[in-house]
Amino acid sequence: MIKVLIIEDEQPAAKRLERMLLDISSDFEIIERCDSIESSVQYLKTGIMPDLVLLDIQLGDGLSFEIFKQVEISCPVIFTTAFDEFAIKAFELNSIDYLLKPINHDKLEKSIAKFRKINQQTVQNDWKVLTSLLEKEKREYKQRFLVNVGEHLHSVQTQDIAYFYSIEKSSFLVAKNGKSYALDLSLDKLETVLSPTDFFRISRQYLIAFSAIKKISILSKSRIKLLLEPAPTNEILVSTARTHDFREWLDR
Repeated sequence: MIKVLIIEDEQPAAKRLERMLLDISSDFEIIERCDSIESSVQYLKTGIMPDLVLLDIQLGDGLSFEIFKQVEISCPVIFTTAFDEFAIKAFELNSIDYLLKPINHDKLEKSIAKFRKINQQTVQNDWKVLTSLLEKEKREYKQRFLVNVGEHLHSVQTQDIAYFYSIEKSSFLVAKNGKSYALDLSLDKLETVLSPTDFFRISRQYLIAFSAIKKISILSKSRIKLLLEPAPTNEILVSTARTHDFREWLDR
């Protein structure tokens, strides 16, 4: 049996992927489904190495490339991605395969056929090359956001943004001058178009700019309180799950 680990944060997509795999071949065994960087690292650190990993690039707690910085994966990896063509070209330079969402059954079958032909050492070498390539890649992040102001349109420079927040499934941009604008983009999507050097997702509700932080208070080992400017109406706390990553982000 070929042991497969699926890393996908959208449960319907994970289940559909599992069904397609089992339909393609009866010799696949899904040994685990993980939905985040944290859970994936925890599972892989148990020492149970799969024969194949199907890995979504964009997870709820960040880009899945972070997994490879915390644990060694010595088996072949097939990425699933909604990234633009420039990112896909990076994968085409290496023998690690990718699938563009929504995943097509025939393309998945071809990827599996390719997997069966790849030996372990080749994948390990290609991953090192790919990691180097991606780290050197200069991504173009959003420079400005177009927002509605009454019957007019207004462009807000990214450098003038203090933070983004969500409430009741709606997202808002707060500029450094205190003005707030509604956005059509979710915080999950915003994370993929903003520079991770300048912005950090401190919780499900807030994605903040480093320049907006005016004071950091340590409430406990796992709780951090922030004073932002302009000040939100509610207390701003870094989620417990993000505290460690937040500390590392501050210490870059």
